[in-house]
Amino acid sequence: MNRKRIDRLTAGLVFLWALGLYVATVAPTVSFWDPGERIASAYTLQVMHPPGAPFYLLLGRLFAMLAPSQETVALAVNLLSVLASAGTVLLAHLVIVRLVRRWQGDRSALDTGPYVISLASGVVGAVAFSVSDSFWFNAGIAEVYALSTFFTALVVWLVLRWSDAARAEEAQRGGSRQPFQLNANRYLVLIAFLFGMATGVHLLSLLAFFFVAFIVFFTEFDREHWTSRQRWLRIVGAGAVASLLFFSIYPGLIVGLPSLFASVGAPFLTAIVLGLVLAYGVYATHQRRMPVANLAFMCVTVIFIGYASYALVFVRSATDPPIDMNDPDTIEKFISYLEREQYGDTPLLQGVTFNDETGQVSRRDGESTLFPRRHSVDPQHWKVYKRYDSDLEFFVDYQVGYMYVRYFLWNFSGRASDVQGAPWITGIPGLDQHANTQSLETPSEKESRNVYFALPLLLGLFGAFYHFGRDWRRAFSVFVLFFITGIGIIIYLNQTPMQPRERHYSYVGSFFAFSLWIGIGAGGVMQMAYESVRDSLSGAARLMPALGAGLLVFMAVPGWMTLENYGDHDRSENYVPRDYAHNMLTSVEENGILFTNGDNDTYPLWYLQTVEGVRKDVRVVNLSLLNTKWYVRQLKNEAAYASEPLPISLSEDRIDQLGYRRWKPKQMKLPVDTDALQSDLAAYLPDSSAASRLESPMAWELKGRPFRQDTRILQTADVVTYDMLRTNAQNGWSRPLYFAVTVARSGQLGLSNYFQLEGQAYRVLPIKHNSPLGRVIPGLTDERMADFRFTNLSDSTVYYNENARRMIDGYRLHYSHAAEQLGQKGHSDTAGRLLTDFTEAVPFSTIPADMQTLFFTARAYQSLGRTDKVAGLLADAEPMVFDRLRSASSRRRFSRALQYAGRVRSSYLKANQTDALESFDQELERVLADASFQVPARVRQAYGLASDSAREPSRMPAVPGAPPSTPSQQPDQPDQPASNE
Repeated sequence: MNRKRIDRLTAGLVFLWALGLYVATVAPTVSFWDPGERIASAYTLQVMHPPGAPFYLLLGRLFAMLAPSQETVALAVNLLSVLASAGTVLLAHLVIVRLVRRWQGDRSALDTGPYVISLASGVVGAVAFSVSDSFWFNAGIAEVYALSTFFTALVVWLVLRWSDAARAEEAQRGGSRQPFQLNANRYLVLIAFLFGMATGVHLLSLLAFFFVAFIVFFTEFDREHWTSRQRWLRIVGAGAVASLLFFSIYPGLIVGLPSLFASVGAPFLTAIVLGLVLAYGVYATHQRRMPVANLAFMCVTVIFIGYASYALVFVRSATDPPIDMNDPDTIEKFISYLEREQYGDTPLLQGVTFNDETGQVSRRDGESTLFPRRHSVDPQHWKVYKRYDSDLEFFVDYQVGYMYVRYFLWNFSGRASDVQGAPWITGIPGLDQHANTQSLETPSEKESRNVYFALPLLLGLFGAFYHFGRDWRRAFSVFVLFFITGIGIIIYLNQTPMQPRERHYSYVGSFFAFSLWIGIGAGGVMQMAYESVRDSLSGAARLMPALGAGLLVFMAVPGWMTLENYGDHDRSENYVPRDYAHNMLTSVEENGILFTNGDNDTYPLWYLQTVEGVRKDVRVVNLSLLNTKWYVRQLKNEAAYASEPLPISLSEDRIDQLGYRRWKPKQMKLPVDTDALQSDLAAYLPDSSAASRLESPMAWELKGRPFRQDTRILQTADVVTYDMLRTNAQNGWSRPLYFAVTVARSGQLGLSNYFQLEGQAYRVLPIKHNSPLGRVIPGLTDERMADFRFTNLSDSTVYYNENARRMIDGYRLHYSHAAEQLGQKGHSDTAGRLLTDFTEAVPFSTIPADMQTLFFTARAYQSLGRTDKVAGLLADAEPMVFDRLRSASSRRRFSRALQYAGRVRSSYLKANQTDALESFDQELERVLADASFQVPARVRQAYGLASDSAREPSRMPAVPGAPPSTPSQQPDQPDQPASNE
């Protein structure tokens, strides 16, 4: 078999490996975060959040058309990422082989040993990259990052092919360099076209431009007779020219073209004229033999052709689809869409920063500084900024260390867990002292801990040094790619603290570059083994040490990474997002309006409505987007599916004036026609007691959101939400209004005493009560919950990540509350059946509970007289309480843990579990003896704990005063803002 065929067979096997791996682990349906929006948008070609991904949508639409049913559309679009990821792994293999053979020489002239080593290098590096944490994370869901990484890898491979082809062509011409007259330059034109298309996927792909620039420089412009000083000056110059060309493409051409259309005022005519000018430029420069200008015109032309996919955004927005982010149907709005103005301005090189003296960021009074890193005006972020002495410290420790290096080490050293903020680890105890790793109880939690003993990291670092030693020019180019797609992104994004999710998926281009060095490092190890016996052995025996070393490296790095990562990257049985959306939509009455919080309680619902046609009568209103004027106008003026426009009375002028406003707590009232509503709300009025009567008018205090010291505000979303409530009430409460249970308390307008729990949504009705988790209606609340879907949640072999576990655990609050309230209303059998069915469908052994949901469930069982269940739950709570007491880093957290300890003890007393109570008290005393805070007898009594008069007073600080004897039942619901990619 000739070597060319062997090369292709090896590359094909690498591709089939990756394809099989990703097909086996692909998500079968929608996932949390952005995939729901992307699938819904691709299915009917709608307008996603800025800056959009029109070329991705076109490909997604093609894949969706191939789906045999609506239920498999999500899987079909997910397969786009599967194919793109498998293609990227194939390209990684080809790139590594080409880099290694750069110093080995021509393939046909190689000895068997070096030839095998080059192929093995590609296999090890590509397989390692295929099973790396962040890349595999992107490979099985409907996200743009898999396709974006494919474009990056394809550009890298093509420019290396161009380099080899250019060298070969120049050698045929006698060695003279004529860089702009080569037939090989067709590769450069193709690369320019790919850059144009990549803008319609994700702008991250454009960063490969710098790798292209340096490969072109080293191939055509580098000279051997240069001194080191001359060479490095020219390298810096090449970097400057590359930067100038890059910024002329983005934002120059990409944003400048719509600006040109806007200034001329005739977009279609301007586009035609521009096309004719470019066509004439290509023709004229070719006829007049102007190779430099001809290449430039051709590259610009194909960039524009690729960029033309953005016409989809403009055209589809003009049809007013249900998902029409930013409504970019005019040139001005389209420019705003491309520039992501919705997310605000982020200073890069100069701007106002955090003032350490005032503890604030003031864009009005602050002084401008260079390289501002602590720039956010959000008071919540100021609390984090205070921990850092300077912008430089924040940049190094948080932006670089926490937001990049931690992710880098996740991929090549190890990851402690899937909890947000999880540290990197190695699996070597002596090196993991920085990581305060928590105990992992359920199978999913255990699967989330991945350790590689830093072997991929060491192999990659060795590969980088080895590469620089063999071919420093291409090694430098790979380093540029590694740096620009890693630290370069960090510098550009200038991220704020308290990100709503981990952002490791953004840096896959950097991890791709490092994986090239993993492959080269494996080749270096094999080469050393081969050279160690080359003179002493002959024939096939001389190759055995290299093959043995290669096999050992393969098993220790990509092999072990596969075993460690497979469990927590297998989404093949995960239906949580789809079920979550179904359960929330079916909780709402016909023609209802549902206020949601952020991405995870909005995008899966959009998917289910758009693609599978579930509950199209429900209008989903995202409170994060409701802070934007364009979204308010859409809700007011446009229908969506089977939902009419929403009852918003604000005029166009009032909408233009919307924004944050100062607020003082005020009594608010809504009109209620009790006679008209009496019959409509019969299900909500099961008795004639005062607690079940309609309140007319409905009156409550709207306190507003705390902002700064003694200052409260209303956000735009609050103003519009209240207007909808008032307008709907004036219309006779014609449309049912709901808040999703995921909406933070700050977004509920203080209406919790008027919430009626109907599953995963609270309905607002003028019936006042004192239940923080909503009024429970027998025959309605329980029937809605009985129809919920919990696919595979009882299967402990299915992996559920921290986000899914947290959202599933939230069900327990409302099921427990419903069961407890049903029992108190005389429906104990229904309550017991509801709670038992739920705990069987969602067992604690699969989805762990936090302290709050555990106690809610225990209290529900206790109210139903199920002391056996209570004892088991309290036994599960004990280690969690003790762990919190040991790990509490502040007085507040220690006080909270003591509160839970008191609740455990109180529950044991009520259940008459004397043996368990005695054992708990003994262990509690041992834990408190080693605690960081002193617990005086009065505090113990306040928390309901046994006093310990024998304990010696210590110098440890005392715990602050005890909390109220009856802790709040309102669940902890942190804000979940929409993601900003």
